[in-house]
Amino acid sequence: MAARSGELQRRTEDRDATGVPEARRWGLRAKLGVVTAALAVVVAMVVVAIRPRGGATIEQPIVLEIAEARSLEGRVSYAAADRHRPYRVVRAGIPAAPADAIALPTLAELERRGDLHGVAAAYLLLGDPTRAGAYLERAAAGADVAADRALVLLTTGHPAEALVALDGVLQAAPRHPQALWNRALALRELGLPRMAIEAFEAVTALGEPGWAGEAREHAKALADATDDRKTASDRLIAAGVHLATAPDGVPADLARRIPGSTRLFFYDAVRGATTPGAVRALAPLARTLDAAAESSALTGYVERVARADFTRRGPLAARYASVVAGERLDPAAARDFLAALRAAGQDDLLLGALILTSPDRRTVPPALLPELHRLAEATGEPWFRLLTVEQEAGALITRGAYEAAEVMARAALATCAASHLDFRCVRLEFVLGESYLTMLRLSDARRVIGAGIAWARRAGEWLLEQRFLSQLANLEMLEDDVSASTLPLARAYLGELVRRDPRCATDVWSRRELAMMLLNRDDLDGARDELARAGAIVAGCATATPTVLGVFVEAHVARDDQVAAVRAEIAALRAAATTTPGGQAALDQTEGRLVIERDRAAGIALFERAIAASRPIAGADVDAHKARSYAYSILTLDAGRAGEWQRVWQLLGEEAGVTIERCGLGVAVEARRSVVVVRGDDGGITGVYDAARPGLDVDAAHVIPAALRERLRGCAEVEVVARPPIEGSPVLLPIELAWSYRSGTGARDPRPARGTRLVISNAEPPAELGLPRLLPWRSAVAPDVALDGAAATPSHALAALAAAGFVEIHAHGMVNAAVSDASFLMMSPDAGGRYTLTAAEIRKQPLHGRPIVILAACHAGATASYRHEPWGLPAAFVEAGARAVIASPDVIADADAGAFFDNVRTRIEGGRSPALALREVRIEWLAAHPGAAWVRSLMVFQ
Repeated sequence: MAARSGELQRRTEDRDATGVPEARRWGLRAKLGVVTAALAVVVAMVVVAIRPRGGATIEQPIVLEIAEARSLEGRVSYAAADRHRPYRVVRAGIPAAPADAIALPTLAELERRGDLHGVAAAYLLLGDPTRAGAYLERAAAGADVAADRALVLLTTGHPAEALVALDGVLQAAPRHPQALWNRALALRELGLPRMAIEAFEAVTALGEPGWAGEAREHAKALADATDDRKTASDRLIAAGVHLATAPDGVPADLARRIPGSTRLFFYDAVRGATTPGAVRALAPLARTLDAAAESSALTGYVERVARADFTRRGPLAARYASVVAGERLDPAAARDFLAALRAAGQDDLLLGALILTSPDRRTVPPALLPELHRLAEATGEPWFRLLTVEQEAGALITRGAYEAAEVMARAALATCAASHLDFRCVRLEFVLGESYLTMLRLSDARRVIGAGIAWARRAGEWLLEQRFLSQLANLEMLEDDVSASTLPLARAYLGELVRRDPRCATDVWSRRELAMMLLNRDDLDGARDELARAGAIVAGCATATPTVLGVFVEAHVARDDQVAAVRAEIAALRAAATTTPGGQAALDQTEGRLVIERDRAAGIALFERAIAASRPIAGADVDAHKARSYAYSILTLDAGRAGEWQRVWQLLGEEAGVTIERCGLGVAVEARRSVVVVRGDDGGITGVYDAARPGLDVDAAHVIPAALRERLRGCAEVEVVARPPIEGSPVLLPIELAWSYRSGTGARDPRPARGTRLVISNAEPPAELGLPRLLPWRSAVAPDVALDGAAATPSHALAALAAAGFVEIHAHGMVNAAVSDASFLMMSPDAGGRYTLTAAEIRKQPLHGRPIVILAACHAGATASYRHEPWGLPAAFVEAGARAVIASPDVIADADAGAFFDNVRTRIEGGRSPALALREVRIEWLAAHPGAAWVRSLMVFQ
């Protein structure tokens, strides 16, 4: 049965600024080639220590035929398969080493003896990691088996997942040789050479024959290559700042290697040259850079400037050079300098000075952006057009206009393939990635940041690569709201960043970020340790200052004797001009958390102030959104601890924007604390508070005490208000009850569904995805509008959804973090090739018909439950205007889906509420089809 499934740190002094943004959270199968050759093999004797039952005789050793050299770079943890052999790879189709030739009878004998790990090891040596993985899943648990499962991930192209798995092995066995080796390979594949060098050095320290020497060679090769790249960047920076007076300082080979950053220094050198001769001395560098960009723009620029009247230009150029060299202009001096450049008609100097005289020397003030745009267009150079887009998109992000920034940046990036201006395009990728991080579009952020850092490496842009590392670390920390497996990746990215940029400000930032992640795991001691290390660094580091994130973590772990110091840091941040309105709300929330258990009235007042301040801006300001959510969370739990059930009910409803007079359930969970309240059919409210849940993982099936469930038995229908991470669980209440999740997007509409009925079905995703074709959709009643087959594209679907009154989508659903943060729908490709319909796209499409939506697709109800909000297809449809959504986080049986959902639709159209219709049809269906477990996971969101 089928299932549905700022410029380059522009000046030398910029290297003293942290350059590390504060995190926006507080709170196909791959197969290795098998080489063959007619060379002799050596035989390794593998003794399988298994005794026959009832006897004392040890079975004869099994012989694995392995070659003199290995074609698998990773290490297999099965002891007899791990003898060191030189690593040889296949090049130009000529085998560099004979294949491991393990005979089928050998494999059969290993399996007969129950040595599943041995079979898996053999398949790994044979270059078949897929079969190896299947046997490892059945093998007895242990560090060696876990390490080889990670090796399967590594050899099939998943180094990030491999790193997470290997760190788990090394927590239990810190000196596990194979895990250490393979971890070094995973770090290298992730583009983290400094961390990989340290990992290879750890293997070297074990002193294993052969392996230690090879690890030493790997470490040296990585160090040489990495040092060479950093040295080239350092040479360019050292020479670039003096280019106006030393035009030969950047040799042609260095300019060709890092053309983007060189071009930045070139422009400033031309602008800062005070004589025609000094300008013409830059002509050779102009020709080199033009050749790299397949252009003649810079050569022409040199000639034009050299013909200028230097009696007017010279003094202004000298002042420009002084600012480049580090002179800081106060606001009045900056305005005077810009005015003088305008009066003199020195547009190229003015264009550079708009950035150079800005407060951060990177970002043009919004009021001056139109002038920048005019000057850039007048040059006719794509370089400056892309610079303008970067500045304008950055300004849009600052204002919270993220989608407008996305449209602008993506349009400009579409021109990059033909521009040969990698530096400018990489900068735009960085801006776009920052926008996605701010919007919590983490899958889009991962795609853009991954492409950007790879692009930066190819372009030789060492400093830009470092900036992407900070974004990757932020991404993993934001992802940590959803997944508990991101800590090893965050440690790796932060570790690489600190090793490349060992300034104290970077180190302090990284430790605060790690403390936040440890706090998410309720590891208070670990968080305190990281904060203590950060504090020790701050003591000798004038540039490391308090941050909103830092005080948020400190507030969670502060002891009584530390409260005053944390409150002083909060006060300093409140007074800082750089703290945004969302940041101010976050500080109120943080101080409330700090004091509520010491002074309840003061804590409540701070939380209420944070909620009031964040309410008008939460839609556009992520910090405000989180401040509001976290404040409600603690207020709700505090009321539960006090046994104030009416207040718990009021707070849950107020946050969600709903009013439920009877037959309701409310749930809030944070760390090890939880509160549950129910309102029975008589309107009475009672609840239970638990201050010491046994673990951090939430078992939604048992979070509601039996006594409280019993209070709901008399209800015809139950409405649930559940805070993250509970919302979206299909097992919160039993299927015998008619129940639904509620949010406050709009008032409940008890009327039957009316309006246009839209059915989207028989989508045809790209064949290369290998998805099974769904059975043709059938219904007893034809829809008003049907998008079928090739017409069922994302763009057609979004357009048709706008006016529909009842919607059914029969398609494959997928959960893939590379595509969408939650689940998404697989459609037929648009003209541009896009075939996914994601929650983010649906959220942007107003549903004027206020439809009831049936998502007859696997995993369509899967929710990415961030700590401050649940997110997924159901939430997106409800936020866009849907009255109700029926969906499942699990698989849906294709053969049965049409009839089942047709029955649900008919009952809704007959006047039943979605929750009652689903309950009735589900009970009847299970009575007739006891094995249809898929119907149990269906939920209603409204």
